[in-house]
Amino acid sequence: MDAAVADSPSRLTPPAKAIALYRLVIAAVLTFFTQYPQLQILPSHSPWLSALRSAAILALIWSFGLLLSSQIYPRAWPQWTRILVVSVDTLFVLYLFYCSGAISGPLAILPLLLLIANVYQVRGHVALIQVWVTIVAVIVINFLRQGQLGSGGVLIYSLALFAVAYLADNLVRYRERSAQEDALRAQEILDLNTLNREIIRQFDAGLLVLDRQNRVLFSNPLAQELAQLPADTNPYVLDQVQPDLGEFLRHADTIPERELSIRTTKMASGKRLLWLRSIALANTPFRLLTLRDASSLREKQREAQMAALGRLAANIAHEIRNPLSAIRHAAQLLAERSLDASGERLLQIIDRESQRLNRIVESVLEMSRPRAAHPAPIALTAWLPQILSQLRADPSLLDLQVELHGDDGLPLVSCDPEQLQQIFTNLLLNAAQHGKPPGQPLRVEILLTPMQNQRAVEIRVRDYGQGIPEENLERIFEPFFTTESLGTGLGLPLVRELLRANRADIEARNHRHGAEFVFSLPEWQLGTLL
Repeated sequence: MDAAVADSPSRLTPPAKAIALYRLVIAAVLTFFTQYPQLQILPSHSPWLSALRSAAILALIWSFGLLLSSQIYPRAWPQWTRILVVSVDTLFVLYLFYCSGAISGPLAILPLLLLIANVYQVRGHVALIQVWVTIVAVIVINFLRQGQLGSGGVLIYSLALFAVAYLADNLVRYRERSAQEDALRAQEILDLNTLNREIIRQFDAGLLVLDRQNRVLFSNPLAQELAQLPADTNPYVLDQVQPDLGEFLRHADTIPERELSIRTTKMASGKRLLWLRSIALANTPFRLLTLRDASSLREKQREAQMAALGRLAANIAHEIRNPLSAIRHAAQLLAERSLDASGERLLQIIDRESQRLNRIVESVLEMSRPRAAHPAPIALTAWLPQILSQLRADPSLLDLQVELHGDDGLPLVSCDPEQLQQIFTNLLLNAAQHGKPPGQPLRVEILLTPMQNQRAVEIRVRDYGQGIPEENLERIFEPFFTTESLGTGLGLPLVRELLRANRADIEARNHRHGAEFVFSLPEWQLGTLL
């Protein structure tokens, strides 16, 4: 045996109940044979028979008590308790061994069984001491009973005791190592499963794990939000919860990837457009279903395209600027000369179009190199009337009627004042171009509403024109997209970029009598940083 093996609470220890039951069976068998000596398992006329009978009965009572204790306290016993039990067992076995005639008696196997049982209960130095105590005690008992100290039988029996103890100890140690390795592997699998689940939860796409019956075994929060699925840990049939996805899966073997509109109550339209992909896992009965918001994917793709287009346009604008300045300068020199009516008309066209081209160049350069926002606290109900008064000096806004609706108790908002002025200027110019109803005055409403839950103020700029065609709602913020021959198509994209610089965004909608642009500005807080 290895004396260096330390006892550890985490090692494999058979339940106390199993050891107690093993002990009880042996004690019951011994009691039975001592009560019926006529079976001739034990010598019927032995002077030690009465002592054997008493010891067997005591051992039976002891074993029954330990079995009862293991029922009351089912957990593994502490070290000191196991040492006490092993010591008492050793005394019982050695006494029975002595009374039955030692090595030559019918109970010579008891010390071997004792060592096997004790190896399961104590380890390390305690077990080593117990083995040597048993071997020495066997030699002494054999000498006392038979007067033989070093006979071959005693030596072989002692070696057998040591061999049994050694083999039993190695078997237990092997089982312990196997159990520890299994526990480590189980923990590694558990940790890996936890890691995989967390990765899936944080994945930027919705994920569903399905079996062959289209039962959802696992879904991450994004999939539950996109497809309006229950956050249920118990498997459920996808077809019953979201029939549109079930219909897609029935044809997934032939069309594993496609765009699909599903019904959902979380969208105002009652539908959500998803990009679905089905992935069959080889050699398993499972498949993965990935869900992505198709509108968001389109928006990201459009933003990437617009960013590349913006960089290209900025480079072109730089190249246009110098020849444009030369053209305008030449037109100014020609205007100083005496020209006929036709020549003056041509100069007016050159000047007008040069100015228009210059506005496009300036807008492109401003979008490509936006100035960093410097937020300040703004009281919209007091600030907006002043800005609207200044904007009426613009010839394009002379006929504009602006109605401002907002409570005086609105919180201060955080925004760059110069950028916010440009935002309202572009929105009102857009309303002047597109929001005038036929035969009626040009009217715009600005509605200010506090958003208590988000600590922000919602702003709606609403006109009463023809509205925005549905096919143009998604494209209206694209650079250079315009339906006016004289428009630049950069006013609304610039509005969006300026709002994003101030931690906000904008959305274009149609209302019953026209179009509206909706955005919200965060409340001002001391120490606000962008």
